[in-house]
Amino acid sequence: MAARTWNTGARDLAGFAGRVLLPAAGLGIALAVLYRLTSGTDPVALPTLVLRIASGAVVSACVLGWIIGLAHRRGAGTPGRADGVVPFLDGVRAFAMGGAVWLVPAAAAFGMLALFGFPLTVVATPAELAATVLLLFAAVLLSEAVPEEIVFRGYMMRVLGERLRGLWANVVQAALFAAFALVLRGWTGTADLLLFLGMGLGLGYVRTVSGSVWTTVGFHTAFQTGAQLVLTHDAVDFSGADGLSMLALGVVPFAAGIILVDLLAPSHPRLFARQRQKAAPE
Repeated sequence: MAARTWNTGARDLAGFAGRVLLPAAGLGIALAVLYRLTSGTDPVALPTLVLRIASGAVVSACVLGWIIGLAHRRGAGTPGRADGVVPFLDGVRAFAMGGAVWLVPAAAAFGMLALFGFPLTVVATPAELAATVLLLFAAVLLSEAVPEEIVFRGYMMRVLGERLRGLWANVVQAALFAAFALVLRGWTGTADLLLFLGMGLGLGYVRTVSGSVWTTVGFHTAFQTGAQLVLTHDAVDFSGADGLSMLALGVVPFAAGIILVDLLAPSHPRLFARQRQKAAPE
């Protein structure tokens, strides 16, 4: 009897691990193909950005279709509701809020750095800057933010929440997200490990507080668009050191953004589509 119970428990645990890990592995394979297509190319070149947008659109469509299909098989009343996927207009509103709570503190941080002699200067024409930002925004949204947030902060946090309580679901998904990112990009040092771990924890907390995966999609998109624009593109030039740029791009807006979501989401639930979603594990 004990052996049978142990075998049942082991199969149950293996099935649970498969539910958590297999979607992440599938997404990893899809994104690895995308990165392979763009490796060796100029990351700021128009063909590279267009390829990221086109291939990212395919990956995002597949992830959304998979989530909605899972919801239908579970018999959920609203497709994807437990994973934070909501009707389009509700999602747009939550997405805009997520982007805003990153953008406002980041802009304030760069403004303060400019006062201390480290300005962020636009070196492209207005038309070139607008085109770069729009293309980069679409590439980040479709090839990074939508698929990664839906899988990790949407689906994975729901599944982990079936077994883990308190903050553990967030801690485990953040650790898996960091491992996923480093396997996908290759080990690049402890600094990147801490960056991805902190990113996973911060976005997981935003998901928990806001109740919306689209808030984290907006936050993720704003952060990566801003970071790639400042660090890899020639449209803007920052005169400070890399540490100062990451302070303004990462540390300050993540800390301030989490505080803003903490303050706004409970008192303004409609802005984050909270009434249309099930809360993430707390």
